[in-house]
Amino acid sequence: MMKIKVEINTIGKIHLCENKTTLKKQTKNIFSILLNMPDIIEKSTVFQKQFSNLSFEITFCNDETIREINSTYRSKNKTTDVITFALFADDVNALIMNNTAELGEIIISIDTLIKQAQENKNDIKTELYTLITHGILHLLGFDHLTQKDYDFVVGIQEAAIKNL
Repeated sequence: MMKIKVEINTIGKIHLCENKTTLKKQTKNIFSILLNMPDIIEKSTVFQKQFSNLSFEITFCNDETIREINSTYRSKNKTTDVITFALFADDVNALIMNNTAELGEIIISIDTLIKQAQENKNDIKTELYTLITHGILHLLGFDHLTQKDYDFVVGIQEAAIKNL
């Protein structure tokens, strides 16, 4: 069985709606659900390589910080809900170190998460795990530049959250 390591970080004074232990456990559950979906294994470039372990980080911040990150790294001077830095995006061979696939980092704005939960009529935890699932899909190489890709990502997110 594959070992999954998740590191949880915060930037600034952020109040998380779950403790870090629960966040790690639920994130690993999401990853396990995704790993049991044939489309994920077949279509992700990550699983074209051999490794025994996966590792990635989730960092939580506020809107001001995510706007700065979005501006600096994506040239978009606005807030967003989640930004993902996938280490293998430019070089699939770069992600394996010591038999561990180092996938990258997911950054989530707590401020936007709360606003979106209200807009989407979700509770905070459902919105949180939806954004984490979305970030994991990006780490695995899935994007949503076309409507077909968007529908795929959203469908997978919804299926994973229902099984959580």
